[in-house]
Amino acid sequence: MEEMKRMVDNYEVVQAISIGKVEVLLGIDETNAERPYMVCTCTRNNSLGVEHFYAIAASADYLEAMNDFISRVQWELEDLKEERASVMVPLTPLTQAECQPIREDMRIDNQVVVIRPERLRPEYRTAVNQLVLALSGFGTSAYSRGRAVYVLNLYTGEESRWNREDFIGLITPEHMPAWAQEKLEQHQAATQQKQKLRDDAR
Repeated sequence: MEEMKRMVDNYEVVQAISIGKVEVLLGIDETNAERPYMVCTCTRNNSLGVEHFYAIAASADYLEAMNDFISRVQWELEDLKEERASVMVPLTPLTQAECQPIREDMRIDNQVVVIRPERLRPEYRTAVNQLVLALSGFGTSAYSRGRAVYVLNLYTGEESRWNREDFIGLITPEHMPAWAQEKLEQHQAATQQKQKLRDDAR
């Protein structure tokens, strides 16, 4: 069975590099006599993972398009370097040795879980990207058919969706980094304050 071509409008994607939170694409449309080459940036920053293409630039010259393609990758790389340099906590990836396995009979809501390094892109295989608080989703329940788990990244505060099998396990208390414990306590205090305000308003 012939593999389906990846297309952006009428351009077939011939080069794609994932870097940081985006993917840079180079496409060719052999039927376009005026501008057969296209470069764009792609994101999937939504709950459904739908591709969003932006900064689309078409060109008549392949070398010009390739230069744009390489420049965009370089920009993203520099952003990643700056982002990593700004992190003031250890980045060493967490492994199974720092975790308690998640059994099928365990609820994991309101627990700090560790994302498997291999489920993250290479540039994000660090502790600050692995440690998340499981908030909700069918995957937090014991023996659930549903696998979705909605989580809060303890370091960035960003929410995202994973599957139960994407976690190595629960971080053990003795291996919980001090920064993660502090962030967890801040989140718990904020949650309690919100609940108090709601109760007082009744």
